[in-house]
Parts: sequence; structure tokens; C-alpha cells
Amino acid sequence: MKTTIHRLRESRLGDTVLRSVRNRVSGPGWGGFHRDRVYKALILDLLQTFDFSSFVETGTDRGYSTEFVASRFPKLPVITVEVLESTFRRTKRFLDAYPNVKMMLGSSDEVVKALLDERTLGPRPMFYLDAHWQTHWPLAKELHWIGEAGLPSMIVIDDFEVPGQPQFEFDTYGGDDVTAGIACNLEYAEHALVPGRDHRAAFPSYRASDAFPDRAGVLRGHVVIFQEMPDEYDAFLERSAVQGHYFGHGRLTSRA
Repeated sequence: MKTTIHRLRESRLGDTVLRSVRNRVSGPGWGGFHRDRVYKALILDLLQTFDFSSFVETGTDRGYSTEFVASRFPKLPVITVEVLESTFRRTKRFLDAYPNVKMMLGSSDEVVKALLDERTLGPRPMFYLDAHWQTHWPLAKELHWIGEAGLPSMIVIDDFEVPGQPQFEFDTYGGDDVTAGIACNLEYAEHALVPGRDHRAAFPSYRASDAFPDRAGVLRGHVVIFQEMPDEYDAFLERSAVQGHYFGHGRLTSRA
């Protein structure tokens, strides 16, 4: 059964039909943010609470997370970057339905730098960094360019190791096996942070049954970093939508 569904998804017609049906049943972007109900609620709460000028995603893949955000915030500029041309072309035909989405082809670190240099993201962008996979890891450079720009920014890094919460899976450089190489974790991120910037982090702390109440699912770790937003960080930790599901880690230290 899974093989049949996979074959359908890989065909242009099958992918279009399956996506259309699921969107009608579960809503646009149903597959976004790993289908994690708590994770999705976090993203919505952040976008509703703080006045972000743009939403930038790196690593589009099938575009479900992009679609989830764009469909619920139609006036928010949403920019998503994909490095693989075949994936870019497959997904673009779906995301073209959203006028507020700009899909870009290229290495995300280069695109993020260009967007920041051109000052097209507004005074307070939100970044969702999810372009690290196998041996292509632009994450360190993405964090560096965001830090260099110095804008008050929200940075959510996906597939991140959560301290003291082993139920959350995370990526490692070169593959999925946690013994394969460098982990996507605080040590990795802190080596990329620009010295002199104020960075404060929060992490998830919940169970798979919270995220997937109606089915089985795999938790993927993430971190929420507030750059030059100390007051917003404190306010975030006080929100009822956050308490019980996230905990504050405090200030990060650049190891660059």
C-alpha cells in the first residue's frame, strides 16, 4: 500500500490529485511541520503574536510548510528557497496558487545573504531554516548572514537536537544516524552565531501523543531563537500556548 502511494506521489498527475484531496480534507499545508499539531500551533502563535515583516523558509521540499503559512497569512510575504531544480519545478506549480509566495531556486545561504543585502525582508523577518540534509548544510552560513544583518529576527531551526528531550529526533551531517557526523545542535549553531548579538533560545518539551493525538508519528526536534528580541523572548515564555510545551534555555554564546 505504501509503495503504491509513493508511486502515485512521484507521478505528476498522482501528486496533484493526492494533494488536492488531502488539502480539501485536512486543509492547505496539512503535511507541514512534520504534521506535528503542537509545532504547527507554535508557528501560528508566533506569526499571530509578533509583527513579522516576512517569512523566509530554506529547504522547500514539497512546500507543505510554505503552504501552511501562506494560506493562513495571505498578506505576509513568504519566500521559500529550494536547491534542487527538479523539486523546485514540482513544487512551484502548487505554490504558484498563492500570490504572497515567492519561490527561489538556489543554495539557501546565498539566497538569504542576497535577500538581506537587498533589504527586501523588512524590519523584522522570521526565518524557518530546514535546508540541512545529508552533506549539503548551508545552515552555518545562513545563521552567520542573519547575524551579520543584525535585524530583530525569529529563527526556527528544524530537525534540531533538543537538550534533555531524547524523544525528539534530529539531523546529523552526512545522514540520519546520530553517529554519522556532526549533529544539528547548540554546539553547531553557536559556532555560527555572530559575536555581539543577543540570541535567546527556547526548546520543545512534549510527547508524541500531544503532537499526534489521532495517529502514530515521529517527533522532530527544533529550536526557536530570538535575535535582538529580548523582550519578545520573555513575553513568549509567558504565553499560555507555550507553557507546558516549550521551555526557555536562555542566552546563547557565540563560539565563532
